[in-house]
Parts: sequence; structure tokens; C-alpha cells
Amino acid sequence: MADVTWQNTDESLVLEKPRRNRLMFAVGGAVLIAAVVFLVVNAMSGSTQLYKTVGEFYAEQSRLTGRDLRVAGWVIGDSIVYTQIDAHNSRLEFDIVDDLNNPTQKLHVVALNEPKPDLLQNEAQALVEGKADASGVFHSNPGGLMLKCPTRYEEMDPAGHPAGVPTL
Repeated sequence: MADVTWQNTDESLVLEKPRRNRLMFAVGGAVLIAAVVFLVVNAMSGSTQLYKTVGEFYAEQSRLTGRDLRVAGWVIGDSIVYTQIDAHNSRLEFDIVDDLNNPTQKLHVVALNEPKPDLLQNEAQALVEGKADASGVFHSNPGGLMLKCPTRYEEMDPAGHPAGVPTL
């Protein structure tokens, strides 16, 4: 109701809308759009997590150091070291590689205060979430160690395959 003012000129009434309301509406709309764009860009850049292999990690190590990422590889069984420091603290260390037959690039993984998984064994596939430091050691996030044991998922013998179901 306060959007209009009345002025009496030449004994006639003229309805006049103030221009200030249009300007405030435009400024408010621009601020709202800028806030939405800022929140979307900020949310997308902060929650992205890269997925790399060991070789890809070493190819981009200077850029990836300190970033939250996932690295996949095969566990080298001889490198597994589990140390129980005290009742509440432990340290789990192992190396992962891209190719078990050519383990030239090893990524050393350290997981603090994690129990030693039963599936952590030689030639298990590992996916580790965490961050690498400048020395190249990959520190796992809490709960960021996921393993798949190859001995538990064996291929089925084609002779025992049901008829009519295609094999890969």
C-alpha cells in the first residue's frame, strides 16, 4: 500500500510509482543469483574426489599431493606391516602397485587406528581413500581402506554353466 504516492498538480491527481523499488528488486535479484552460483561452485569443487591408479598418481604427483583422492592397486603381501601401538592406537602399512608382475612403482599406504582387515593379503585389490604427503606416502582416511580378495571370487567352470545363459 506504500508503493504509490499521490501528488496534486493542476488540480488533477496523478498516480506516480517510485523508481527506487525497481532498483532494489534488481539489486536483490542479482545478489540472490550470485549467492546461488557461489554455493554451487563451492560445493562442487570441495567435494570432488579423483580416482587414480598408482601410475597415474606418480605421473601427476606434484599436482595431487595434499588432495583428497582414491588410489587403486594390487597389494604386495610382503610389505604388509601391522603394529599395535597401545590399546587404542595402531598403524597399518602396505604397498600397492598397478602390475604385480612389474612392481616398479609402489605406493606406500599408511592407515592409522584401523584394524587389520582379514582380506588384506597378497594380490588383493585395494582401493584407498586419503591424501599423499610431499614424501609420497599415502595416508588413508578413517574407514578409507576397501579390499577385494581375488580368492573369494573365482570364475565358474564353463562345464557347470547353465544352458541358455551366455558366458563372457
